[in-house]
Amino acid sequence: MFQLVDSGDEAVTVYLADEVSADTLALIVQLVARIRRELADVITDVVPSYCSVTVYYDLLHCTGREIHTRLDRLLTERNPVAVSDAGNAVKDKARLVELPVYYDDEVAPDLPRLAEFANCSADEVVQLHAAQEYRVYALGFRPGFAFLGQVPPALQMPRRETPRSLVPAGAVAIAGAQTAVYPDSSPGGWNIIGRCPTLLFDRASTPPTVLLQLGDCVRFVPVARAEFIALGGDPDD
Repeated sequence: MFQLVDSGDEAVTVYLADEVSADTLALIVQLVARIRRELADVITDVVPSYCSVTVYYDLLHCTGREIHTRLDRLLTERNPVAVSDAGNAVKDKARLVELPVYYDDEVAPDLPRLAEFANCSADEVVQLHAAQEYRVYALGFRPGFAFLGQVPPALQMPRRETPRSLVPAGAVAIAGAQTAVYPDSSPGGWNIIGRCPTLLFDRASTPPTVLLQLGDCVRFVPVARAEFIALGGDPDD
C-alpha cells in the first residue's frame, strides 16, 4: 500500500515500499512517468528516490487537498503495487549504459583498502565490481550523480569516516551497497576505486544534459591507462 505525506507547503511524498528492490524501482519508474503525464498541469517537479517519489506542485494552480485527491485517484485506479511483474517489464525496456573505468592505485586511493576489507586482491575487486550490472535507483547530491545498486556483498565497505574535501570528476566509488561516478569535482566520503572519463553531466549544452537516468542499467568496463587517456581521462587531475 502507498502512503501520501506532506513535505512542506508545496510538495507531497508518495511512499511505495520499505525496502530497496528491482520491483520497487520499476514501480517508481512507472509512477514518475504517469505523474509527469497526467498531472503536468499542476506539478513543478517530480523527484524519485529509492522507495518514494516527491511531487512538487504549483499552489497557484492546485491546493494541497487537490493534489492529494489526484494522486490518490491515480494510485488507486492504476495501483502500481498490483503489477507483480513490474520489475522484469521495466528492466526489459531499460537502457544499458557501459562506462569505461581505469582501475589503478594511480587514480584509486581506496582500492588497496577495499581489497583488504574484502580479503582479496585488487584485481579481484575490479573483477567483482565490473562483473555486476547495476541499476540507477536515484539521482541527486549533484547534477548527474546516479546512485547505483547493488554492489556485491564482499565489496560493501562503509563510507569513509572522514570525507575528502575534494573528489575529482569521474571518480568511481563505493559506499556500502551503492556505487557511483562523481560527475564533477566535489567533496565526498565514498571509497574511490577507479576513474571514468565519460561526461555524466554536460552543463555547456542547452539545456544541460544528464547521461544516466532513473532505471538505466549500468555496466563498468575496465580499460588500461592508455585507453583511459585516449578517451579524454587525465590521471594527474
